[in-house]
Amino acid sequence: MNTKHIKHMNKITLTLCHALLCTQLFSSASYAENTEPVQETELDEDILSNQELKNTSLPSLNEPIPEDGEKALTQALERKKIIEEKAIKVPYAILPHRPNYVMPFSYTEKINDDEIQKFVGDDWPGYNNLEAMFQISVKYQIHQFDKQNKYRLYVAYTNKSYWQVYNEKNSRPFRETNHEPELFLQVAPDWGYINHMTLSLNHQSNGQFQQFSRSWNRIIAGFYHRSGNSVYGLEPWWRIPETDKANPNDPTDNDNPDIHQYLGYGNFIWYKKVGSESLMFRLGNNLNPDRNRGWGELEFTFPLGRRFLGFIQYYEGYGHSLIEYDKYQRRIGIGLKITDYL
Repeated sequence: MNTKHIKHMNKITLTLCHALLCTQLFSSASYAENTEPVQETELDEDILSNQELKNTSLPSLNEPIPEDGEKALTQALERKKIIEEKAIKVPYAILPHRPNYVMPFSYTEKINDDEIQKFVGDDWPGYNNLEAMFQISVKYQIHQFDKQNKYRLYVAYTNKSYWQVYNEKNSRPFRETNHEPELFLQVAPDWGYINHMTLSLNHQSNGQFQQFSRSWNRIIAGFYHRSGNSVYGLEPWWRIPETDKANPNDPTDNDNPDIHQYLGYGNFIWYKKVGSESLMFRLGNNLNPDRNRGWGELEFTFPLGRRFLGFIQYYEGYGHSLIEYDKYQRRIGIGLKITDYL
């Protein structure tokens, strides 16, 4: 992939971010202000021919969030469930997948620029420790296997970008963008302890060329349990094997054969709801006592008006971005969420 293609990809990323933000703003406004059953219009005749859809309405965003954490979590889960059940009945209904956010201030104690310095030479001015980040994450329901809504098939895409917006000397480049398409099955089992399950075919890549390229393919399972005002999750994964490269500049085969030694074989998630605020903790580890490596992330989210959420995020360990999967980092940032996990 040449420089022209990389610049073109960055423009596409910015356009997608702007489109998602505009879509969320307009949809949130009508969602919050109109809690009556959907009214039939000329454009919606085919969609609204379904009588069940005519006689139902989406849950209101104006509904106050209970101060009790357990009730607040129940409300959030019920709202998510209702919206996803209705999405299959509406063509082109794109839903949020992971959190969608803009983080204008993200500070890292050390950003790795070894590879690019080798590429451009000693005149490289270097990256700034302070940069901006944003994430776009959406999913689309492509099939529902049963009338009880227990088995659903989704396709999803997540884009996480690192933007050196404060680096004027370097023309404010996007230093890294991670692309993550996936196909996953969502299951609501009748088991006592497991309340929610997923099984995903996942690809993650930074879309770069030769020595800058990072990618891997995984099969990821997810098991989730709700207890009181908390959700606990375990997400083990298996990396799909690839053949070794013939040489470092080989564009095919394995870009990073040792990535599992840094990011591990899965992660643990704890999400706690406390009224309108929430706390999230994630932890990953390679489970190797001799050369133990891993990562941890702590995030606190709080309301900013009716439509947005503020959040503070701290990350320590390996793998925050693919280009730096084998570099130990400490990162802290503050930002604005458009959508959260729930």
